[in-house]
Amino acid sequence: MNFKFTIQDLVAKNRTSIQNINIIKQWLPTTIESYIPSSIHDELIALFLMSRNNDIDLTKDCIRSHYGLRYEAPEMFDDRNLERIDVQMALNTLRLVSIPRRTEDNYLVLYASVRDTDFFSFELHPIMKASLMIFDIEHHTNPPDGVIILADLKGFGIMHVFKLWPESLRKFFTYFGKGLPFPFIGLHFINGNYFLEQLINILVAIIDPDIVRRIHMHPVGWNVEEVFPKSCLPKEVGGELESEDELNRNTLMLYKERELYWKEEERLRKTISK
Repeated sequence: MNFKFTIQDLVAKNRTSIQNINIIKQWLPTTIESYIPSSIHDELIALFLMSRNNDIDLTKDCIRSHYGLRYEAPEMFDDRNLERIDVQMALNTLRLVSIPRRTEDNYLVLYASVRDTDFFSFELHPIMKASLMIFDIEHHTNPPDGVIILADLKGFGIMHVFKLWPESLRKFFTYFGKGLPFPFIGLHFINGNYFLEQLINILVAIIDPDIVRRIHMHPVGWNVEEVFPKSCLPKEVGGELESEDELNRNTLMLYKERELYWKEEERLRKTISK
């Protein structure tokens, strides 16, 4: 698994410590959960630690959720392969963008919009798989201090809503809030519709309230600059960057660069599990 940062760099910047990394390394083989690997890369441990401000107990909870949800939802986390037809269709249905600039707080900004509005092209689990893959694209370079997401739902209609399964959405959003190896700051939907708002109201009953508080449905006309700097947005939503299509093309190149990572992650997760 290739990382473009070093533990030494993180320690030098006081983002984590060798002592904390060793505490987690010693804990991993002792866990009772069979789905948690007995050994993971130091760099991943560092990401988990930084995501929870180096709180050891919270880091352990994050690791449990990270691997527990992978075990619980193989439809989202296994066989993350760009050659799969359903993954290719998902990447054609949505524009998924890893914004190349960070915010002043070193937050990673992710952007999504609907490219193919035909609901026949919308298949939930491949779209979830492709969407979750994007989180692995940037953390291997300069680990962010959080992730914030803007999702433009223009073109997403009532027939799409009928393809949303509450239990799958529960797993998806729970991973956002509890399993990511960096803090989930917020998810902001724009150009949504009444039916999606009602579905999210239903999800309030099955998703942790702390996660729900970080999911926002904004009315038409909401000023995205209240949360997102123009320097981190495509021009379609008033940003200073290139078009969403060009940013999406650049992101797809990053997907291809990470193919070996996804294969290795799954191999290690399954072969080093207890």
